[in-house]
Amino acid sequence: MSTMTLLERTRQIVPGPSLDPQHRWHRLLVAAGFGAVAAFALALILVVPSVAGWVTDAQSTATWSDALSFAPALWVLVHRGSVTAPGDAVAVTAPLLALTAGAVLLARSAARAALVKVDTDVRPAPPATTSSTASTASDAADAEEDARGGDAWWHLPAAFVGGYALSGVLLALLAWVGPTRPNPLYVLPGSVVVAALGMGWALLRSREDPEADAALEVIDGLTERVPVVVRRALKPALVGAGVLLVLGALLALVAVALSWSRVSQIGGELGVGATAGVLLTLGQLLALPNVAAWSAAWLSGASVTVGPVSVGHAAISPGLLPMVPVFGAIPEAGAGPAWAPFVPLVPVAVGAVVGLLTLRRLTSLASLQVKVRTAAVAGALAGGIVLAVGYLGSMGLSEGAMSYVGPHLLAIPLLLLELVVGAVAAATALHYWRTHR
Repeated sequence: MSTMTLLERTRQIVPGPSLDPQHRWHRLLVAAGFGAVAAFALALILVVPSVAGWVTDAQSTATWSDALSFAPALWVLVHRGSVTAPGDAVAVTAPLLALTAGAVLLARSAARAALVKVDTDVRPAPPATTSSTASTASDAADAEEDARGGDAWWHLPAAFVGGYALSGVLLALLAWVGPTRPNPLYVLPGSVVVAALGMGWALLRSREDPEADAALEVIDGLTERVPVVVRRALKPALVGAGVLLVLGALLALVAVALSWSRVSQIGGELGVGATAGVLLTLGQLLALPNVAAWSAAWLSGASVTVGPVSVGHAAISPGLLPMVPVFGAIPEAGAGPAWAPFVPLVPVAVGAVVGLLTLRRLTSLASLQVKVRTAAVAGALAGGIVLAVGYLGSMGLSEGAMSYVGPHLLAIPLLLLELVVGAVAAATALHYWRTHR
């Protein structure tokens, strides 16, 4: 069953018109039901690689229930939960951000379907007789307001997020039928973030739809609480963060290409079968967004920690790493590359682009203070997005040398400072150029 088919059938799963549509709980139950569908849709997708690896591995001693339990365990990892590995007490944290992005996409589709469903259920039927146009519009508005039952603007998103998060806890408990032991509480923060991002994306897509009354109600509630300077800076910040992440991904791919002989050698020494090799390669590709964010943080001048190894600009420290093929792209211990001290200029240049984009959203008559403040906020938001992706995508084990894999904390002040300086400098220069030309 495809994902879209599953989402299209949610009308048969969530509470339907049998409940009184005039009651506000109907809307909340519908939203929570769609949140649950989004969570379980991802789990069903993850069943495919879990079962495929079990079926094709002739040496596997796992049972079919163990194979099925790996799907909810992987779901927990995708949402930055921790899973205790079989046979020991070591907890693994390894969010594959490509799958996390897929979870956000599923949540967006389900949230959009929930908004449409709610609008369909609460919108009153057209009157049988035609009276005055003003009276009809007024009666329809009153009927719809009654149908909403006095809900606050945040009730509907909260119900969707709650349904998604509670389903995540249930999936973590389901994984206990197998050898892994996910912590059901640790999955809650990641589930809330994924569901909230999906709902926010759905709301942004619904903003241009005049019929999306439920979405517009939530958007209006949010807009009133977000400062104007943040709303102006958001789009340039997203562009800047995207540029930095793309540059980080390119840096990582170039490092793998230059070290391909060592990467392939490690893969050959593992001696895994064809299916296991495909799954191993797929897992490393799904971690590309993680590595891209770490590389973007490295561009700031901070180091990246890979267990006992610190990949800095001046030097790379020695250390023993697990036999993961992509770790072969890490340079040998010793001095860093000669061009490394100049890479912090890259975030400054990206910040300048952010500053120029910010001024395009402001009138030329705006004061220098407004332009500088908006550019600074945009640069800080861009850095905050990249850093959030980097640290949320960090990995590690609860014990041993591989306790942390991710950017150093020094990346926070460095990247924010470089982006803000670049954005403010570009905005100021363009302001004076326009003023004195």
